[in-house]
Amino acid sequence: MKKRTENYRTKDGRKDYKFSFEEQSNKEWRAYIEKQPSYDGRPSDVHSSHRYRKDNRYYVCWTKPFESLDEAKTIAAKWAEATQKYIKTGTRF
Repeated sequence: MKKRTENYRTKDGRKDYKFSFEEQSNKEWRAYIEKQPSYDGRPSDVHSSHRYRKDNRYYVCWTKPFESLDEAKTIAAKWAEATQKYIKTGTRF
C-alpha cells in the first residue's frame, strides 16, 4: 500500500491542512485528514463537514472514489478550500 503525507495551505494563506494520501487494497486512494482548523462552532458532523470516518480517522468525502494520487490531492485541496469557506461563512458545500 502506497502512502504519502502532504501539507496544504489555503489560497488565502491563512490556514494549514495536512493529508495522508493512502492507496487502498482495491487500488483506490483516500485523503485522510491529519490536521485541520477547528470548525469554530459550526456543525462538524460527517454530513455537514463532508468527511467519512473509519477507525477514528476522518477522510475526504467525494462523489466517487479517487483513482490516482493526483486526483486525491486535487480533490483534497478543493475540500480544504470549501471547508475554509464553510468555517468562515457557514456556506455549505
